[in-house]
Amino acid sequence: MASAQSEQSSFLQQELTCPVCLDLYRDPHLLPCGHNFCRTCLYRLKWQANRGRLRCPECRDSHRCGTNFQKNFKLANIADDYRHHRRATTAAATALKSRESLTSSLPTQQAKSVFAVPCDYCPSVTAEASGTSADGPSVSQEGGDKKEAAAAASVFAVKTCLKCEVSMCQEHLKPHLELPAFREHPLTEPMNDFWKRKCPDHDEIYRYYCMDDKMCVCNACTIEGHSGHTIKTLRNTMKDLKRTLDKQLCKVGRKYSMAEEKLREQKEKERQNKKFKDDSEQYLNRLGEEMKAKVLRFINRLRECTRTHCDTNGPAIQKNISRICQDQDRLQEVRCGLESLMQENDPFRFIEAYKTTGRQCRRQLRKNMFYPEYINMYTENDEMMEEEMRTFLDEELSSIIVAAINFLCLYKEDFDDSSEEE
Repeated sequence: MASAQSEQSSFLQQELTCPVCLDLYRDPHLLPCGHNFCRTCLYRLKWQANRGRLRCPECRDSHRCGTNFQKNFKLANIADDYRHHRRATTAAATALKSRESLTSSLPTQQAKSVFAVPCDYCPSVTAEASGTSADGPSVSQEGGDKKEAAAAASVFAVKTCLKCEVSMCQEHLKPHLELPAFREHPLTEPMNDFWKRKCPDHDEIYRYYCMDDKMCVCNACTIEGHSGHTIKTLRNTMKDLKRTLDKQLCKVGRKYSMAEEKLREQKEKERQNKKFKDDSEQYLNRLGEEMKAKVLRFINRLRECTRTHCDTNGPAIQKNISRICQDQDRLQEVRCGLESLMQENDPFRFIEAYKTTGRQCRRQLRKNMFYPEYINMYTENDEMMEEEMRTFLDEELSSIIVAAINFLCLYKEDFDDSSEEE
């Protein structure tokens, strides 16, 4: 049964193979003689034509180059479906066999790779390692754990070639690293999302970026749909965008420094306010012990004045600190988002992330910074304190009262002088 399916698949692949490039049809077109060829292969035949006429490589019939050859839509759909089915079948079979037979016997690092991208060149390595074939068991299970671990290391890809559109394990990657013919082939991290990186209209890998339409384009798109537009390679586009992000990071740094400076100022005022409150409380308690009942009313009044002043400033200071911290958190999120974009080295992923994360970061950067409300560190109840002093002077307590008022007011002035010096 398996042999019959294999023969049927081989026959279908042969029927769907272009006679010129010997690969599955890509955008096939039909000649008047009834033979099909890939669109690019047909263009190549036109370029090589003699006297404006091309010969069919199959039957050698002559056709005019100016003829508009019709696309074979049915054959194109069959070829695309077969190509996708073959890739999906290979990947699914490899992943399934690997997960079932190798996960339990591999070390931690190798077990993680079971869920990686399979190598397109060795889909049957897992079956050989597990001792099975199309006809049944063929290898003994002695030393199976070591064979399975070695097989797993070769099943999964370490690099993907964007030009060949294949993922390769370490062994099959050697020709791309050693042979001059593969020197210009771009290698990237293993991936399964080729369809995201290919133009749906021309079935080509995205290699350029249209600055006018803000979208990735293939080589054919630059000629057909984006002629006259500003076109850049994906790598150069990434470099330009990263330069923009670098400027934004500098802007974030400057704004973050401003926020830090404001936060330091408000925290210093908070410290002064707390120290003034604590020292005043301590002094007035000592004064209350000395004056006892005679100056109890005066002490309570002074305490009320100082506390009112501190309680009035406290919420405003806390509000300023809270708003500044919000600015810092927002800027920190922007910094993290921009730095994560700067760390992305894959052009396609970078551009896709730039459209979302970059736009969010720019929106957050455009928000205005919070400027703290003015906090008046001067007491507004000096007159009330002086009235209390005049009241108690009649009771021969002027010296104690003057000492208390001087402590509270001069202590506050020392704070103001130190702030001006800073």
